[in-house]
Amino acid sequence: MTGFRLSLHVDNAITGFRDVIGGALISAGLLVLLYPAWDTIDHLLLTSPFCPLFSIVVPLVLCYNYPKLDYYSPTRGDTTTILGAAAGATVGFWLNNQYSASAYTSRSVQPGFALITSAMVFVLARFLVGILVVLLTRWAMKSLVLGMLGYRYKFPIGDLAARRRLEVEVPYKFVTYSCVGFTATVVVPLLHGLLGLL
Repeated sequence: MTGFRLSLHVDNAITGFRDVIGGALISAGLLVLLYPAWDTIDHLLLTSPFCPLFSIVVPLVLCYNYPKLDYYSPTRGDTTTILGAAAGATVGFWLNNQYSASAYTSRSVQPGFALITSAMVFVLARFLVGILVVLLTRWAMKSLVLGMLGYRYKFPIGDLAARRRLEVEVPYKFVTYSCVGFTATVVVPLLHGLLGLL
């Protein structure tokens, strides 16, 4: 029995390793093939009126059509988290471009040997405000979405098995991290502007 378990773990590790190598090779191939179109894609993502719809619908459909496995794997949740954050950030970048949000241009940090400078305090303040807002957004959205899904599908929020179900995991992670991506690209810069941290 122990030999069987060890063999199963080795097989899973080899499969996981092959998945990582395969994913890296596919990503590298896509980068090379799409390199000539990067500027066009970037322009479309920033200017097309269909960008918000496209940026939300396509990743969400991809998350729901993630390959089915015979056992639970956290990779679907991780993929949903990444695609959700990217979708929210893309919508944020599009919105910033529509309203020509100011960029972070006013100050730069010069390398040096001083232990604490005003520029370092300024950068630290920006970081702390940004990370606090992002963490609060994640906590609020996670609580809200899980509460709504728990009510809809009749499960307690702490039920890990229920949170792994497709109809729960995908919307919970996608909505939560889309809001995190949007907050990081739109809300945090606006707050920095209001607080004079640009």
